Amino acid sequence: MLATRFNKPFDITVERVPDPRVVDPTDVTVEILYSAICGSDLWTFRGIVPHAPGGIGHEFLGRVLDVGAAVTSVRPGDPVIAPFVFSEGDCHQCRSGLQPLCEHAGIWGRDWAGAQAQAIRVPYADATLVPLPWAADELGTELARRLMPLCDVYATGTHGVALAGVAAGDSVVVIGDGAVGISAAAAARRAGAGRVVLLGEQPARLTVAEGFDVETLRVSRDESPVERVRELLGGRLPDRVVECVGMQSAFDTALDVVAPGGGVGYVGVPHGVDPVAPMRLFGRQIRLCGGVAPARHYLPRLVEEVRTGRLDPSPLIDRTLALADAAAGYAAMDTGTALKVLLDTTGGSHGD
Repeated sequence: MLATRFNKPFDITVERVPDPRVVDPTDVTVEILYSAICGSDLWTFRGIVPHAPGGIGHEFLGRVLDVGAAVTSVRPGDPVIAPFVFSEGDCHQCRSGLQPLCEHAGIWGRDWAGAQAQAIRVPYADATLVPLPWAADELGTELARRLMPLCDVYATGTHGVALAGVAAGDSVVVIGDGAVGISAAAAARRAGAGRVVLLGEQPARLTVAEGFDVETLRVSRDESPVERVRELLGGRLPDRVVECVGMQSAFDTALDVVAPGGGVGYVGVPHGVDPVAPMRLFGRQIRLCGGVAPARHYLPRLVEEVRTGRLDPSPLIDRTLALADAAAGYAAMDTGTALKVLLDTTGGSHGD
């Protein structure tokens, strides 16, 4: 089969590797029909996050090929979607909906084989995979564009909204115009927020966000948007802020712009962010909460909302490429000419 390989920063290739096989009774193998490139993959691509040479990618949907003897939830041929974190399902953290805190949890492409490939071995299949309510032959590109964001970016944006404590009628500012930020803004609107303002730099991405019925404010990362936000919100600061970047400037903006007594949820993985002094929160009674999204917790509901037409995150994916063109997809996202790239993995042979 073919699989994308990270070799070193700015060096992505697609190579032929052995097909996966079931090893443990709780395993399944999945023929990946579609994968995607995530904004977080760019941290690896740019050399900011260390990554050994090998497979990469953590978003996929496809069709079950083979199942282990202990698997009960899926059979060969079933269409499935996977969260970006796998987990074993029986521990207290998993049962509480906090699957990334499972001691057996891992991320595809970091702790396991990469998902930008034509097939993958899935551990803890019953706890990890979510069956899809479509026939496998219905999983074409348009449906994949609606489903793929659920694996990570839309689930992560949804989690940021939950961490910030967004409630009906709240005013919300979302920091970051990537796919996670746009997802968070859309999720805040769906949670009943009264005003949602997305702060970002790129006009094309702000236009995508406006399609989800949110307001936008174009800002540069070297300016403080506090007064502009206050003016936009009629003299107030927002009740809730969702930080979706993970850089120092974004984190500072989140804490500066939230109203006293408000909440900040952060789902941008912090890179080079200074520790937060407790008095920065204490004096204004700010609630600060962040963490890795439990996508498996959110996936069943989000899939059902896609099925019924209540949710369509497909505008987040603005380019579709063949798996063989993965390097071009990374380059497009690195330069900002693509927001999120869908990879069609069905071309080519699955033989060794």
